[in-house]
Amino acid sequence: MSIRSSGAALAVIALAFTAPVAFALNNRSAVSVNGVDTNPCTPASPCRSFSFAITQTNPGGEIIALDTAGYGPFVIDRVITVSGAPGMHAAITTTTGDGIQVNVGTSTNDRVTIRNLVLIGAGGTNGINQLAASQLRVIGCLIRGYSANGIFQQADSGSLSVDRTDILDNTAATGVSAIGGLTIALTVVNNSLIEGNNVGVHAGSNSRVVVANSTITGSLRGVESVSTTGSALLSSLVLENNVIAHNTTGIFATASGGNNVARVTISQNVVAFNTFGVSTTGGAVDSFTNNRFTANGSDGGPFGSVAFQ
Repeated sequence: MSIRSSGAALAVIALAFTAPVAFALNNRSAVSVNGVDTNPCTPASPCRSFSFAITQTNPGGEIIALDTAGYGPFVIDRVITVSGAPGMHAAITTTTGDGIQVNVGTSTNDRVTIRNLVLIGAGGTNGINQLAASQLRVIGCLIRGYSANGIFQQADSGSLSVDRTDILDNTAATGVSAIGGLTIALTVVNNSLIEGNNVGVHAGSNSRVVVANSTITGSLRGVESVSTTGSALLSSLVLENNVIAHNTTGIFATASGGNNVARVTISQNVVAFNTFGVSTTGGAVDSFTNNRFTANGSDGGPFGSVAFQ
């Protein structure tokens, strides 16, 4: 071997020892109470925090909490599913700011799913803050004790669906807040318990919100449609097959300024034991005339009627 070729071989060997090793990201990552954030975050070698696991996960992948533990607040910056394993208490305790911040963009496929997590506000502002996601899905979670919102769908942040989620004891705050901007806020809340909040569900200006098969109770206002900012904006709230009970005001609709409209449409709801069943200030409540109003201090009204189709 010549001196030149021998030197080249040695150079290749030296480069092999000094070059950093590049690991592929996971399609499925895991966190555990016994994990370490220097691990590769695989199910066999989990890391400790969701924050680090996200950096090790491909867009479109998922992260699973394997054990009961607290995993700390985090920011979702890519299309991903974050889940607690069935039967596990995967907790996010928030002492300041947001428990989970979602900021992935609003193009068609920027979808995020958050499932089976427990978010505890211990001084935190928002449980889940949707800054940007074409579709955010919150499934099977518990969110309690935040100072501003359990779930905050900010203006122009994309669509939101909430299913089988308990949003509790945000006593000076709103359980689910949907606010439109240049685009319409599209929101669905289904099969959920919303209890002990200042406002249970808020449908803000330029929003289209459906609440179905849910219980809204123990709030200053159970559900509200509010359009008081901008000009000629509609806040539309549809309530189907809910129990709205033991609130100061069960259903509230208010609109003011600039030809804004706040409209609530109600069907098959039980509205009971509220101080005021319905209250309006410039807004309107339309009924399919198949609701049950009983034992309220005042049922409220008048109601517009909607024909069955």
